[in-house]
Amino acid sequence: MDKCSISELNFGTNYKIDCIRDGDVAWTENIDNLVVNTGLEYAMGCVFGTTQRKDLMLGICLDSSVSPTDTAESHQFVEFLGTTNNSRPKTEFSDGGLVGDKYTYVAPDTQVMITAAGTITGVFMTDWEPKGEDKGMLYGVASFSASKAVIPGDALLITVTVSAKG
Repeated sequence: MDKCSISELNFGTNYKIDCIRDGDVAWTENIDNLVVNTGLEYAMGCVFGTTQRKDLMLGICLDSSVSPTDTAESHQFVEFLGTTNNSRPKTEFSDGGLVGDKYTYVAPDTQVMITAAGTITGVFMTDWEPKGEDKGMLYGVASFSASKAVIPGDALLITVTVSAKG
C-alpha cells in the first residue's frame, strides 16, 4: 500500500456578497473566511468524531475584527442589526462536488434585507439563530477588503462556498 502524501487538510470558506440596490448591483465583495478554532473543532468533529451536523446562519458585521480564539460568547467583531428579521438567515448547503483540487459545498443566494443605513465590514457564520445574541458555536468571520455602505431597501445576496483540500 502506498503511503499517503497529504500533510494537511485545509478547510476554507468563501463568501460572495452582492448588494442589490434599486435592481442593480451596487457593490460586490468576494472574500475568504478565517475559520476560528471552534469552527475547526466543529468541522473535525463532524468528519471524524460524533459531532452532530448543525444548521448554520449568516450574520453581518459592523466591525469584523477577528482572532482564531474568538467564540460566539467572546469575540472581537460587532454584529450589524439593521436587517428585517429577528433571526439570522439560514444557509442551505448542497454538494458542489470536486472543483479543481477542492471538494465543495455551496449555499447560494442567502438573502439579507437591510432596514437601517450603516457601514458594514464583513460576515460571520454561527449555529445560533437569534441575531444580536452571543450564544452557540461560531464557525468563522470574514472581513471585507474595505467597508461597504448599506441603505434601507438594499438586499444582500450571499453565496457561501465551503471547501476542503488535502
